[in-house]
Amino acid sequence: MKKLYKQLKYSWHVMMHPIDGFYELQYLEKGSVLSATILIAAFLSCVIVNEKITNFVFNLNGLKDTSPIQLFVYCIVPLFIWVLSNYLVGAITNGQGSFKTIYITTAYALLPYICFSIPIAIVSNVLTDAEETIYGFLVFVVNAWVVIMLYLQVKEVQEYEIYESFKNIVLIIFTAILIIIFSVALYGIVLQSYSFLIEFLREVLAYD
Repeated sequence: MKKLYKQLKYSWHVMMHPIDGFYELQYLEKGSVLSATILIAAFLSCVIVNEKITNFVFNLNGLKDTSPIQLFVYCIVPLFIWVLSNYLVGAITNGQGSFKTIYITTAYALLPYICFSIPIAIVSNVLTDAEETIYGFLVFVVNAWVVIMLYLQVKEVQEYEIYESFKNIVLIIFTAILIIIFSVALYGIVLQSYSFLIEFLREVLAYD
């Protein structure tokens, strides 16, 4: 338990010093699959709470038309696709990151959102419609911070140069799109096959 506490505490160091942090996560085992999973669970919890408590002026729907399960799919599935795409692209471009390392470092890269999304949501409740720019700026800063963390994660974990990092991030995004298209197509095929099988069995049973 003490080791897990240190691993979770280390996420703050990663946020403040991402280059050193990602290196030590990869080679010095400062993090673990368990600590990363806890951080992802915290990220999902922050998304749900953020949707719930953000001032309705800035978030008209909130959780009204979105269930926690939908938020889970919207948040966790893209993260998994990012990890998988990152690993696949790294595997064919001589990247150094293992699937485990990419999973752990991706989770640690989410800390800016985990730390600041709920405080921003709370602050939104004392802002007026005229102060929407302030809220938008705060949200932009946190999201940009996460994007920068993910860029540094790709660069440091896969050991790319600056230009190579940008190029491979484009490849990662392209790979992610292909995975989504393939998954949707596979889902459609499975659904159609299931429907055909049910109709076939009904006809056979009716014939008998």
